[in-house]
Order: sequence, then structure tokens, then C-alpha cells
Amino acid sequence: MGRFITGILWVVLLLQAAPALAAGPNLLFIVSEDNSEHLGCYGEQRVHTPHLDSLAAGGVRYTRAYVPYSVCSPSRSVFLTGLYTRQTGHIGLATHRFAMYQEFKTMPAYFRQAGYYTGFLGKTHINPERLVEDFIDHRAINNSNFSKTISIETYAEEAHTVMRNAAEQDKPFLLIINYADAHRKFVARSKHGFPTRQVTEPIKPFPWIGSDTPHLREEIRDYFNCMNRLDEGIGMVLDKLDQTGNRDNTFVIYISDHGADFPRGKGSIYENGTRIPMIVNAPEHFSKGKVETGMVSTIDILPTMMRAASIPVPDELPGMALQDLDSGKAPPRRYIHTFTTGSSPNLLYMQFGIRDQRYKLVFNPDRVLNRLAESRYRNSQLPKEQEVQSFLYPPQYELFDLQADPYEWKNLAASAEHQPIRERLLQAMREFQLEINDPFADPENIATFIAEQKEYQSKRYKKPGFRWPHLDLFQEASQTGDTGK
Repeated sequence: MGRFITGILWVVLLLQAAPALAAGPNLLFIVSEDNSEHLGCYGEQRVHTPHLDSLAAGGVRYTRAYVPYSVCSPSRSVFLTGLYTRQTGHIGLATHRFAMYQEFKTMPAYFRQAGYYTGFLGKTHINPERLVEDFIDHRAINNSNFSKTISIETYAEEAHTVMRNAAEQDKPFLLIINYADAHRKFVARSKHGFPTRQVTEPIKPFPWIGSDTPHLREEIRDYFNCMNRLDEGIGMVLDKLDQTGNRDNTFVIYISDHGADFPRGKGSIYENGTRIPMIVNAPEHFSKGKVETGMVSTIDILPTMMRAASIPVPDELPGMALQDLDSGKAPPRRYIHTFTTGSSPNLLYMQFGIRDQRYKLVFNPDRVLNRLAESRYRNSQLPKEQEVQSFLYPPQYELFDLQADPYEWKNLAASAEHQPIRERLLQAMREFQLEINDPFADPENIATFIAEQKEYQSKRYKKPGFRWPHLDLFQEASQTGDTGK
């Protein structure tokens, strides 16, 4: 009898430990790399993006959506953990061994624990990768695909596999797809023949770049073709939702991981580095055909998805569920906070940014050559005489009136008339740093990090087991508050 009772107890314990079958909607989270708001639904008529335009028409399109950091790995760490890079310590590229200072829970872990079948297509690109990889049921296309040799058709077929597997297990799915189409090198047409509809004429450069050459015009033409291919691939995945009968019960979010890879775009703290396209299509949860002009951030994505799946959102996540903004229960963000380190030792350049509805303030603590900016000009093969000197050698403070100067050309930081605005934004920036336990709230830690990165410009560090010394700063800062706990 004792063994029988013990056996029953073990069964009860196992049932309690096993994740319950989730009853929430499917979630499809689509991330494209290195593109700004160059979609038809955002007013760019030289591209052909009917599928993303349709998602926007049936959902909510955000015109002021931002990433906290405009480079790949740090940006991903934000939407995967729901925490700022200055909370996790992931302040540079994973390929340069930047990482989180401790193990934080990620999106796939939350959803798998809640009973979801999880799928991930494309690169992870954060460290440690196991924080994502260990919680994926179906893993495919685990590489960058920068050469675009893996067809968009393959992405759709792998997505179909996730949908079928989830149905067989009677589970909803979380499917994360990363598309590298707009990442350099710009492949105008892949070997598989995509996009099927091409832009053929060179394109005049975007006004925020401040440069113009025949080569740059050809680059932008090819970039637009990458956008066409991206949309075509997303359309194939949406077709799989229709074929499997999942369309009506799938919550879709689309974002870019940061702005386009042109000067004063990707990697910068300017608008076209940090502002991204964002679309939420979930008719049962969100408005239909709405244009949201309030400011939002990718820090809000994980809480939004968890709310949709009825998963409790931990108190330590600083983001908001966008359902509350859509319903009017919560206001949009008053401030957007941005940051960069340059993301590798050889591109070292720290910047801190904050913007409100009208003004943006940038703090540049180390007033030397912005090596990341220099690399953007080199990528686009621009002549020296077309380089914007204020981008290469920024002053300590930059203040822009984004209403009067949307491309951020006129620095008002020294204007006596604008000193109250500058001081208000600077105070809000400092308060935010203290709120998230940012170690760089202490100027000595900024100096320590800059010295460390300069030292490693001439050292080998891409080796197994390497850990950046600056992660200790984040560990120490976290002990002063509740960050990440």
C-alpha cells in the first residue's frame, strides 16, 4: 500500500511540474535586419511590400517605434529578455564576445514553460546563446544568411513545419523568424530568383544621409530590392498560416532590429538608426487599421506577447503591454532612451540619447573620432569631401528640434533659448540611469569601459571562455537594486 501511495504522489508531482497546455493564441514574431521604415504602408512608394502593407491595414502601425540600441546583438537582447542592454550588460556584438553578465530568462523560455511549442528560424546572435537555444523545439536556418543563399521559400517551409508540429502536439506555437534580406551585402536578386518584382533605376539617397554619389544610389536601389524580397518571403509564411487554418488565431508582430545600414543610420543614435517599422496584427486583441503616433519601444514587445498569451509579466520588466496603449488605458512613452558603445573595440564610440515628443538630446562622453560613423562612410565608399564632420566628430552635447529639423542637422545644445530643454532632458536621462541601475551613471565607469575597449583594440579576445571585464560593473550595479532579479 505504501508503494502504491508513493507512486500516486510521484504522478501528482510530475503533473504539477509539467507545463500546462496553453490556451492562448499562436504568436508569430517576425524580425527583419537593417531596415528603416521603407515600406509602402509608411509612404515609400518605390518598394513593393503588399504583404506587410496588408498586415498594417488589418492591425496597428506604429510611426514612432524605437530600439534602445541600433546594432544587432544588443537590440536582440532587448526584445528577447524584455530588459535594457544597460540592465543585462549586452552592450556590443556577440561576434566580439559581448554578453549578458548573468543568465536572464528569454522569450522562448517564458513561452515554452507556459506550454507553447517554440520555433526559431534564423540567427540568435546573443550571448550566451543557450538562453534561447535550450528552449527551442524546432530550430532551423541557424546562421546569418547574409549572402541570401538560403531561399525565402525555405523559411516558409520551416515555418510550416512548426505549425504542423504544434498542431500534432495540440499546442499553440511561438514562432520567431529572422530575415537578413536588407543586411549588407545588398543582394538585388538572389540565386533563387527573388524578388520577382525589381526596382531597376538608381535611387536618390535619403535626405538624412547628407551625401550623394552614383554608387550610393545603386546601393539604395539594391536595398529596396532586398525590401521587396523580404516582403515576398513574409507573404509565403502568411500563406502557410492560411493553409493550416491558423491565420485567425495568430498574433503577428513585425519589427526591424534597427535602421538601415547607411551613414547616420544603423549604429548611430540618430532617428534613422533607432526608429524602426513596427506592425501588430491581432484583430482579437488590437485595433484594426489604426496608425499609432505615440512613442513605443521594442522593450515593450515581450510584455505585449506575454499579455496576449495570458502569461504573467514579471514586475522587473520595464516595458509596457501595448494592449494598454491601444485601448487607452495607458499613455504612450514620455521618453525614449537610446545608447551605443560602437559595439566592438575597433568601432568604440559611446553615446547616450533621450528624446521626448519633440526634442532629442545626445550625450557624447568621449569627444574623439566616431569610428563607427567612419565605418559607415567606408561601407558606402563615400569620398572624404562628402563626410558630415559633425557625425564624425560630435560635440559633447547635441540637441535637436525634431519637429523643425527631422533629419537632425541643426545642433541647438549651445542655444541659450534651449537651455531649459537641454537641462530637463539631461535630468530625465540621469533619473532613468538610476532607475535601471545603469553602471554608466557613474562617470568613472564610463572611463573604465573606454580604457578597457582601447586596450583590447590591440589584443586577441575572440577565444573560448573569454569574459569582458566590464561585465563586473553590471554585476555590481545590479546589487544596488532589483534589476534582472
